[in-house]
Amino acid sequence: MSVMLSRAAENIYWMGRYLERASNLCRMLQVAEQLTVEIRGLAPETAVEFWSEFTNVYRGSPAVTGDVDEIRMAGLHNWLLGQGNTLSVATSMHNARENARAIREYLTREVFEQINECWLHLDAGVRGEASPDVLLGQVQQAVFGIGGTIGRTLIRDEAWVFLDLGVMLERVYRVLMLLRHRLPPLMATPNDIDIPVHHALLRCVLRSAGSLENYRRVHGAGLTPRQVWSFLFFDSQSPHSVAFGVSNLEGDLGEIERGGVLTDAARQVGRLSSQLRYESQDLLGRHDFAAVCQGLASDIERIHESLTRLYFTV
Repeated sequence: MSVMLSRAAENIYWMGRYLERASNLCRMLQVAEQLTVEIRGLAPETAVEFWSEFTNVYRGSPAVTGDVDEIRMAGLHNWLLGQGNTLSVATSMHNARENARAIREYLTREVFEQINECWLHLDAGVRGEASPDVLLGQVQQAVFGIGGTIGRTLIRDEAWVFLDLGVMLERVYRVLMLLRHRLPPLMATPNDIDIPVHHALLRCVLRSAGSLENYRRVHGAGLTPRQVWSFLFFDSQSPHSVAFGVSNLEGDLGEIERGGVLTDAARQVGRLSSQLRYESQDLLGRHDFAAVCQGLASDIERIHESLTRLYFTV
């Protein structure tokens, strides 16, 4: 693989992370919106709790409070448009756009225009010209459109590999944080009266990871917390599973290194890949599910730190 400047590699890596973060958060906000409509009559306190948990899934973001309507509108504004929220969609797209400007020569015109178009939607919301609930669908379609344009127009060179590293690392980390905070409360057997809400929340976990339809193709109508855990951890064909993302990370690092000295990042990804491939039953048999997710999330953070030292520090 040809030599790429470390600054350019870092810019395109972070562009990938920010785009994936914006895409994930848009999808999760849509899920929260639909859940609020579905269960507000049955369990409004559960809908409030679901919105409140965004602060844990996206650690470091400001908390929101209020009744079901207040927290819904506050949450939409906070995580879609919040300028004081470093993890909001608006902040992520602003940062993605700034990184894209720095590596303009590696992008096609179509990709750059799509990123700018998405930012214009968000900027209108930040300036108060569009309400968050109306804007969410438009921004989600725009963000997904960027991903499609990237896939159809970018050449598969070293820039693509660093972009994919950013996308996959962000995706795996967010799925692990989603499972870490959304799934453990659903592990207990629900009371009969709670079953509709329980199933709605399990569907939300899958939909938040863009995986409900894929899950149903594998498991049909069966829906249990451990099946959801197993699918989002180990199904190597589902594009938002942990196993799929780690496999792509392993392939990307192989492309960069091309038979050279095995780096620390490659060793860490290899260990994680082997653990998912060969220790699945041991992991599924453990009862400390939150600790398993947190441990793997910490592994992903260390891989990011290793990549930064190896390829981006000048």
